[in-house]
Amino acid sequence: MLLFQTTCRKNDDSEELTKESITTNLNDDISADSLKSTVTWLQNKGNRFALSGNHRAIAQSIMKRFKLIGYTDSRLDSFWITKTYQSVIYQQWQYNVIAALTGRINPDSVCIIGAHYDDNLRTGDPFTVVPGANDNASGVACAIEIARVMKLNNYKPRNTIEFIAFGSEEIGLYGSFAYAGYSGQTFKKIIFMLNNDMVAYQPGNDQSGWIVNINDYDNSHALRKKAEGLCSRFTVLKFQNDNTYNKQSDSYPFFVNGFKALFFASSNADPNYHTLNDLVANCNFDYCREILKLNCALLVDAN
Repeated sequence: MLLFQTTCRKNDDSEELTKESITTNLNDDISADSLKSTVTWLQNKGNRFALSGNHRAIAQSIMKRFKLIGYTDSRLDSFWITKTYQSVIYQQWQYNVIAALTGRINPDSVCIIGAHYDDNLRTGDPFTVVPGANDNASGVACAIEIARVMKLNNYKPRNTIEFIAFGSEEIGLYGSFAYAGYSGQTFKKIIFMLNNDMVAYQPGNDQSGWIVNINDYDNSHALRKKAEGLCSRFTVLKFQNDNTYNKQSDSYPFFVNGFKALFFASSNADPNYHTLNDLVANCNFDYCREILKLNCALLVDAN
């Protein structure tokens, strides 16, 4: 019995050391400049309002971005919406963008890192210009960047990792409800979903005051505790758990459909939210990098 316990302990220690090494290596390659470049690219598209005529072109361009970094089977996942906006009824196809790193042992079990790519304005005409740098090009940049780093390092996860850019979040969480609803109906094996929404607003460079808000749900308290532990080990961030807005982003439909999810956001209210000032110049990509390092640690821990 003693030999069995000692052997198990050694195996557990070895696995933890391997996870630590892999996490550190991947995190070292996460680049604040790369995150900034992707957010700038999305901001420069001018308009990412879900009901605009260019919404399919936006989704296609994100899909091509995944293909360029090696995810050749990236695809659009379409869903139909009917939405009344300013007394006009819109009926149209909308699109999630999905890239996947296939699991080496359990390809049918999935960990998801996702973010919405559309944006909106509080005042003004969203059909013209909606820059949406922090909200939520920052979250999409996180999904693209971790996909890039994993491909760069030839990372082979135990389970499949899906990188998803969700459409139509701002007008009703349509993209995530479509994906999570179908996944629930088909009993898809989703281990957890990590959602990044507005993860680049942090005034100042004093890292001692940097805090990430980790939203959780009734079925993901243990996952949040795991995230808090990894946050302390692999990032400079402190953490808080304020669930005030946890029903207002793409993690919520996953919870509704029975899947575990976490929602990462800046602890600071962004004064540029849904305005024309939501620009790259008002983002902190070193801070964003730290939040992505936490995402990475969670993905490696599960894989």
